[in-house]
Amino acid sequence: MSGASKDVTVVAENGSFRLVACQGRYAVVETRGGRVYGVPTDEAGGRDGAPDDGEGVTAVARWTGEADARALLADLATRGDQLARALR
Repeated sequence: MSGASKDVTVVAENGSFRLVACQGRYAVVETRGGRVYGVPTDEAGGRDGAPDDGEGVTAVARWTGEADARALLADLATRGDQLARALR
């Protein structure tokens, strides 16, 4: 495992989404079935994603600043809540 992938930490979680940090950078990733996918787009992982580990996160993460990543996580959480209410 490379140095950067060892430094990946989960800062917050909401459903299948995680706010992760690594070396002062932040990203939101989605986890499904033991795989991790970059959000909002996943050019590196594509439909297959990557393993749900530090190396996988660094491969698919769309790194940004903390405020932008937290805002994205909040937006995804709100949309998920709205969808859940609509499906009731």
